[in-house]
Amino acid sequence: MTGETFADLLAPNLHSVRSFVRSRLRSSDHVDDILQQTLLRAFSRRHQLRAPSKFRSWLWSIAMNEIRMFLRGARPSVSLDEFPDFLVVDHAPSPLTRCEQAQRADRLQAGMSRLTERDRTTIRLVDLDGLSIAEAAGAMAISAPAAKSAHFRARQRLGEALGV
Repeated sequence: MTGETFADLLAPNLHSVRSFVRSRLRSSDHVDDILQQTLLRAFSRRHQLRAPSKFRSWLWSIAMNEIRMFLRGARPSVSLDEFPDFLVVDHAPSPLTRCEQAQRADRLQAGMSRLTERDRTTIRLVDLDGLSIAEAAGAMAISAPAAKSAHFRARQRLGEALGV
């Protein structure tokens, strides 16, 4: 395509391309710059136009790409290198860990439901509430050796209920 042919095709489309660029930008300060860049790119690549009947859509595609490149370059960004001591540490357990904990708690709850009330009470007092054997014995109104034996047997039964 010659320069004259390009100018002949551009003349009826110039106003619509300018309106298109203006409608896509928030600020009209850069409309002429982007329009000029669009026309330069179109002229330098005029040999890529396959059909003169598609000139308008081809020109609009170039304009849209120029708008995108302009907006991409105008995006504000901050380099993390500017903040050398910027460290974000997530102390929360990972989703996998939370899932495993939930499954373990469900499994323990199912195993505890298979035990007698005395076994559940013994395990809850010593293992879950953190009482000593002597304190658990006082809470259950039994002797310390009996509480120790009850705790041992309750844990054995819980292991069997869990299949461990």
